[in-house]
Amino acid sequence: MDETPWEILETRTLSEDPVRIVHERLRTHTGALLDYYYQPRPLRVVFALPLTSRGTALLIRQYRHPTRRRLVEVPAGKVDPGESLEAAVRRELKEEVGAEVGELVRFPAFYPQPSFNAAVFHPFLALDARVVAPPELEGGELIEPLELPLTEVYALLDRGGIEDASTALTLFYARPWLIARGLLSPRP
Repeated sequence: MDETPWEILETRTLSEDPVRIVHERLRTHTGALLDYYYQPRPLRVVFALPLTSRGTALLIRQYRHPTRRRLVEVPAGKVDPGESLEAAVRRELKEEVGAEVGELVRFPAFYPQPSFNAAVFHPFLALDARVVAPPELEGGELIEPLELPLTEVYALLDRGGIEDASTALTLFYARPWLIARGLLSPRP
């Protein structure tokens, strides 16, 4: 199967910072002309559900300007060049909720929006989380740390209160693992 069935006729860079966005004029496999806008660079992002020994989750409530709302999310962030996924998880947890963690459990990676970018998201469960310092937020971050009982987090998910898709998928991936180990009860 041909992995590049469309012909690129023209490529223009529209933005470089903070992310590169390009416009491509394409001829599709049917001969139709198409204007396509996307982020071409592969990007790795980690997401982690940090759990404390008390059965609580360390989440964040973060302002997301495109939605004009504060969303409940798991801590997340880009993987720096040369950084391992695990090191990125530990760094992001320290930055966003001031936590250190023990064991990391990795779940399957996914493309969150392959029609617009080549980012790959890597969800994790982070066990034995403990807050050791205040968060170290970046200038543009408006984040409030939020500690909730794990049962309350999943009740929020089940009633549609987790609106960030990557957070929801991280929670869905973690659910069977947590149930199998007796950390979460099965849904009634």
